[in-house]
Amino acid sequence: MAKNTTQTEQDSLTLFVTKVIDYCKTHAKLVGGIVLLIAVVWAAAALYCNQQEKIRQNAWAQYYTAQVALLTQGQEQATQQINALVAAYPDSNAAYYGQLSLADLLFAQENFAQAEDIYQQLVQAKNPHVRLIATLSLAAAQQATQNYAASIKTAQDFIAANPTSFALPQAYFTLALSQELSGDKTAALQTYKKILEDYTKTYFGVFAKDKITALSK
Repeated sequence: MAKNTTQTEQDSLTLFVTKVIDYCKTHAKLVGGIVLLIAVVWAAAALYCNQQEKIRQNAWAQYYTAQVALLTQGQEQATQQINALVAAYPDSNAAYYGQLSLADLLFAQENFAQAEDIYQQLVQAKNPHVRLIATLSLAAAQQATQNYAASIKTAQDFIAANPTSFALPQAYFTLALSQELSGDKTAALQTYKKILEDYTKTYFGVFAKDKITALSK
């Protein structure tokens, strides 16, 4: 029975191949055109991928040039380099991270309003990791400029949109501190208690415990 089944399958395959060969002979021009079309599509795809890879490499090369300028030539020159990078390769990862590095430098230098502007732009980035960092940094920058209402909203929006994010402790920490600084002691205590409950053994939990003690007096 098995031999008969195998023989039947072989005969079917032979018949199929024979039909394909006969079709190709009969429609040689059509088949040739299809093959040529496939070759053209593959060539175009390969060319596109090669071009995209060159663009990516060039973007990162310009990013590293900007980083060198940041370290050796100062903020003004680095800003020019990063602006040129963004203009040449908008929405590229290299441009996103270049802007982040500049914003972080401005924040570290206490130029909070300028940093806030850049973080605000990066909240719309296509890269999800960049969006995450930019959103948390934006909340911190808004807090630093004493725009507590905006900082609270940014942190709350982040928490609502990212319920399982590894960055939740940082978001809750920023939220609690902005609530406290805005004068909303009740809301701040509630958030600090959540931090202590959910992140007890972390730095944020220890900080929250001290804050709860201080605000409860």
